[in-house]
Amino acid sequence: MTRGALALVGSGEYTGSMLEIESELLNVGVKKGKSPTYVQFATAAGKEPKDRIEYWKNLGREQAQKIRCDWKFIEVFDLNDALNPKWIEAIRDSALIYFSGGNPIHLYESLRDTKLWLAIKEEFRTGTSLAGCSAGAMVLGDLIAMPFKNFGRGITGLGLVEELVVLPHYDKYFARIPSVLQRLMLPGGKKHRVIGIDENTALVNDGNWKVYGRSGVHQVSSEAPKSFSTSDYFDLDLKIRI
Repeated sequence: MTRGALALVGSGEYTGSMLEIESELLNVGVKKGKSPTYVQFATAAGKEPKDRIEYWKNLGREQAQKIRCDWKFIEVFDLNDALNPKWIEAIRDSALIYFSGGNPIHLYESLRDTKLWLAIKEEFRTGTSLAGCSAGAMVLGDLIAMPFKNFGRGITGLGLVEELVVLPHYDKYFARIPSVLQRLMLPGGKKHRVIGIDENTALVNDGNWKVYGRSGVHQVSSEAPKSFSTSDYFDLDLKIRI
């Protein structure tokens, strides 16, 4: 399979808890012929103050230094930035493209229907690993859940993973909510699969879905919720559109 690895991360991008996983994601891209370059998008934080943008930028730079690879910070903070064709060339042939956290709706509105998003998918199709953490993971599914703002309904996502709804920070925000109430709060019904990803944990596909990190991944959109621990293969059929 030419396609790169895909990682959906609950939290912890660019930190020590994700260092091993992010290094491996980059290595997957390198093994598939891509250059050892770590490409960082902080687009989801585009509405945050400049000091927060610098915070994410510094974290990404330091992580790339620890991995000992090249690093690029992509200054796409809104739709207008995303329409600049120079960013398409900037991401070309990189081994890892990473969307960090922030506002998933802003990230979606910045990338939807753009040539940049098409270029990102083409890099992924040809071997680049693609990762999204928190908001970055949420936007890659068909629907973005906003359970505390938009009760029981979702907002359209970028749709890279078919029928998927991602709940990041699951152990922090959702785990104590009874499953019956969760199903009322969340979108999708039988059509969509709602997956909770704990903090400092990733669900990774490199041919098969597998759990990595400190905690677990949870199927929450069924009458019989199921959890998967680190090193478990995730046996639900989540299809990647590529």
